[in-house]
Amino acid sequence: MRVFLDQTTVRPELTDVSCNVCGRDVDKNVSGYFEDHLTISKSWGYHSPYDGEIHAIDVCVDCYADWTAQFEIPPKVSSYFHLQMCEG
Repeated sequence: MRVFLDQTTVRPELTDVSCNVCGRDVDKNVSGYFEDHLTISKSWGYHSPYDGEIHAIDVCVDCYADWTAQFEIPPKVSSYFHLQMCEG
């Protein structure tokens, strides 16, 4: 026979997102989801100045465009829909 303990589990809930570059809040759409933005999380390894640290940033669409315009080699861009069709 199994006996279970009723208990409440607490899980973190994302309530706000701000752009690390300009500080602007990333708005939620009518469905309650955050507008599109870039999230980067990096776990730094050995021989880096940040060994053992995890850095996370969020960048709004406007700041992403400004940032990537400065790149010597631009990001590779492909169609999300093309990738879906290739996988399906």
